[in-house]
Amino acid sequence: MMFDRLLAARPPHFVREYRNLVSFLARDAKSEFDLAERAVGGGYEKAGAKQAELVLETAPKGPFRLIDVGCGSGRAAFALRHVERLDYLGTDVVPALLDFARKKVARPDWRFEEVTSLAIPAEDASADIVLFMSVFTHLKPGEPQMLLAEAARVLKPGGAVICSYLDRNHPQHTKQFRPPWRQRLARLLRRDVMISFTTEQTLSEQMKKAGFAIERSLKAEAGFGHFVLIGRKGSAG
Repeated sequence: MMFDRLLAARPPHFVREYRNLVSFLARDAKSEFDLAERAVGGGYEKAGAKQAELVLETAPKGPFRLIDVGCGSGRAAFALRHVERLDYLGTDVVPALLDFARKKVARPDWRFEEVTSLAIPAEDASADIVLFMSVFTHLKPGEPQMLLAEAARVLKPGGAVICSYLDRNHPQHTKQFRPPWRQRLARLLRRDVMISFTTEQTLSEQMKKAGFAIERSLKAEAGFGHFVLIGRKGSAG
């Protein structure tokens, strides 16, 4: 009984692993920016610009609200910081990365909020876009479905979800990462996070189950390594 309570109180794997990774990277980071860039896989400005491009292509005309789940050190937010019509909420599990994002983006009207679960801290039907960049790539099977259900809840009718993923059948993705046994060892040593692969078919089915119609599929043209699926919530909710 006590063991069950201890397990229940333990932070989820994605919280523990990302906080451990950032602590490990901080040991030899050359600067605050170096840590912030390495913690999100590099390419801070380049990848952020591509993410911002996707957001703006998908956004409705006029004012819109974006929820950036797993915003990290604020790559997308930094690239979008001059978009005045944008209301922004970024969430992440690492407080230090959120602190960096707040300072780097310098938009006091935007929110950066710590989370420790697969929930989105927003009201029902309050957002126009939910962005999942490098989020599903670090979750266990079944966990993306929980976040997609949350996205469907917080999106307005007609709102969009943007999801990046690593394709288990594509050598462009699988060759980049350590063999499974080395990944497990790195995680045990608190030096890495879970790397998860899927397929376009599997992610499409999960998105459809959550109530999204697939609108776009981007592969090499996504421009930042991951593939991307964009789905649209039905206009009837």
